Amino acid sequence: MARLSTPIDRLKSHYTVVVVGSGYGGGIAASRLARARAADNSEITVCVLERGKEFQPGDLDQNGQLIRKGDYPDSLHEALPQVQMDSPNCHVGSRVGLYDVRMNNEINVFVGCGLGGTSLVNANVCAEAEPKVFEQKEWPEEIRSSQGRAELQEGYKRARAMLRPTRYDYKANPEKYAPLAKLEALAKSAAFMGEEFYPLPINVNFDKLPGDTNHVGVDQRPCVGCGDCMTGCNYRAKNTVIMNYLPDAKNHGAEIFTGASVRYLERQGDRWLVHYQILQTGREAFTAPTKVVSADIVVLGAGTLGSTEILLRSKARGLSMSEALGNHFTGNGDVLGLAYNCDQEINGVGFGELPPNTVPKVGPTITGVIDMRNQPRLEDSLVIEDGSMAGAYTTLLPTIFATAAALTGEDTDSGWKDEFNEHFRTLASLPTGGHRGALRNTQTLLVMAHDNARGRLYLEDDRLRISWPDLSAQPILKKITSELKKATTALGGIFVKNPVSNQFMGQDLITVHPLGGCVMTDDATGGVVNHKGQVFSGESGKDVYENLYVNDGSVIPRSVGINPLLTISAIAERCCALLATDRNWTIDVHSFPVVSPTPSGGDPMSMQIKPGVSFRETMTGGFMLGESDPLTGEKKGNAAGIKLSIHCDIDILDVYAFMNDPQHYAPISGQVDFPPFGMNIPAPRGLFNLFSPSGDPKLKHMVYELAFEHEGKPYYLAGKKDVRDDPGFDWWADITTNYTRIHEGTDATGPVIAAGVIYIGRQQLIELIPTIRATNTSSPAENLKVLADFGRFFFGSVWDTFSKR
Repeated sequence: MARLSTPIDRLKSHYTVVVVGSGYGGGIAASRLARARAADNSEITVCVLERGKEFQPGDLDQNGQLIRKGDYPDSLHEALPQVQMDSPNCHVGSRVGLYDVRMNNEINVFVGCGLGGTSLVNANVCAEAEPKVFEQKEWPEEIRSSQGRAELQEGYKRARAMLRPTRYDYKANPEKYAPLAKLEALAKSAAFMGEEFYPLPINVNFDKLPGDTNHVGVDQRPCVGCGDCMTGCNYRAKNTVIMNYLPDAKNHGAEIFTGASVRYLERQGDRWLVHYQILQTGREAFTAPTKVVSADIVVLGAGTLGSTEILLRSKARGLSMSEALGNHFTGNGDVLGLAYNCDQEINGVGFGELPPNTVPKVGPTITGVIDMRNQPRLEDSLVIEDGSMAGAYTTLLPTIFATAAALTGEDTDSGWKDEFNEHFRTLASLPTGGHRGALRNTQTLLVMAHDNARGRLYLEDDRLRISWPDLSAQPILKKITSELKKATTALGGIFVKNPVSNQFMGQDLITVHPLGGCVMTDDATGGVVNHKGQVFSGESGKDVYENLYVNDGSVIPRSVGINPLLTISAIAERCCALLATDRNWTIDVHSFPVVSPTPSGGDPMSMQIKPGVSFRETMTGGFMLGESDPLTGEKKGNAAGIKLSIHCDIDILDVYAFMNDPQHYAPISGQVDFPPFGMNIPAPRGLFNLFSPSGDPKLKHMVYELAFEHEGKPYYLAGKKDVRDDPGFDWWADITTNYTRIHEGTDATGPVIAAGVIYIGRQQLIELIPTIRATNTSSPAENLKVLADFGRFFFGSVWDTFSKR
């Protein structure tokens, strides 16, 4: 399958719309706004910035057999490097690891990190919240109104048309769907409890599609029932955002970039500056320098944690907004429990490395629900769903679950025969993994309910933390525990509370459905955005930043009581429709043009990032407005005490292509310090040429160019080092002396308004050397090789120039 993302060095300096994040909110914004057409036919350009990597499923032959393994881990040695864990003490693992775990004192959170966001690793449930949820006072009046509810229903309709959910209804359609042991076990629990049971709509494909392509032209195949939805689908069956909204966005001209972690936003005139870090290896420091892309409109779709963190950091840097930012965090009432070591087979552990048909079919991670909603009080509503455990972790699970059952489990049946069978099954699981014994007979139970949404997101040491002191005291937790015990009793199992958190994370609660933090409300005193998703521009009132939106789960002001992906999607669809209406744009959501894919294959990052070199260079010298000659400008600037400094971040993303290119081009960005204009002026784009040839065979240039703005006007800094083969030993002066001019406009053709000479001094050289590093290398040996090759190229070019005298 073709890669959706584009190499980061092709990122332009400005777009009409920059979408941050690529999950349901970000993916929907990218698709809908890429489809948008302005009434005056002006161009609408859209780009997507995603912090994670691009992962794609495998390639299958006509019989559905894998001929190229997908990018998603299916074994422990592949999965562990994809885990990143952030705790109050430290961050462990790559910042682009697919499985992102946030550990906090009261609650832990699991989200996905990759192109497609958490859709890559969720359980696919595509169900509406019950109508009573939207009657609650937490919602803005425009949502609670009849018109708002109609708009929301249209959003649900549009989302379903793209996500294509279906039900695994094996009783209604036995020819298409085989019975699943875990689904039948859930039905048995529901009957014992006297509660309603039915198969859920899930975003999974079970059909042989015409030409093996779906409605947006993506190769898609039927589900094989591996049960590994939550580590990523390698079989092209899961309807993640990379199978619909994101390819649709690309088909309509959106540019998608991965490995770009947005840190904060800044307002400059009528534009937004989006500050981001390039995550080439995932090991970059959180404090690494940022680059900048500007936009007329910014849509934050980085998820509850990501969007809130970006706005918190922006607020700390002076962007005015509501004091409610970070409040009303909810885990959607998520609780995980186990009916461990039951008296019947469940087959609830995924295939992992095992090929299909070698163990009993598991089915998608979630297939059915015990629906206990529609209670007199919304707070008493809950649902219980079946689950499956990822096969990649099958070697760890038997010991973890057996230990948890021994320490905290409650056996729901008794008798010496039952006890003997339970011990026998436990022993059988330990050496054989998750497809034998106790684990084969274990039902995963997933609960969603309604908590009080009193969690708080905040920054500590510039990283996001969660505080929720009264979480464990909420009455709904006792009810959930009671109902889970009943569900377990029906199966003759041992009830175990959340064994993973208890064993490794020290908490009873972990959520995979974080919501809130940037909640929508009537005005800024109670929330962060209005009903359209526009960010309030002050601490009170209804004034907003017209062109700054939040479009993901962070805007939802309370729990929704069931898997929230469809509700997030419906609200995002509504937000995009209103954004377009306000600007007299039209969005055609019905036609599906398909762009022919180009093959990619290989490593998830193979088309994007190759071994590179980066460094940060600072140059300073006398500079004067009104001068066009650098030497004169330097002299007058020094006399007046006026100096210009530029701080350049140079990223050679493919160092070998750079060295082989005769022009030796690389993009740069940075900052400009020039007292007549100001300090720390962002320069989001520019170019760098190292030893590029000129018309004179004895002359080469080192070129530094940066675009920036001052008081809303564009300026272009153009500097050049002349590396010349002339008499005398002056090579050091040549490579450290930069003759520089500032032009009006967006390039070096505009009138010159200032000039001078800037230098790398001894102190700047000392500061430069530690910043030189190889990027995207796989080992210390490759790291050293890249640096050595680049060093030979640099000093070899110097030698070639100066050794010909």
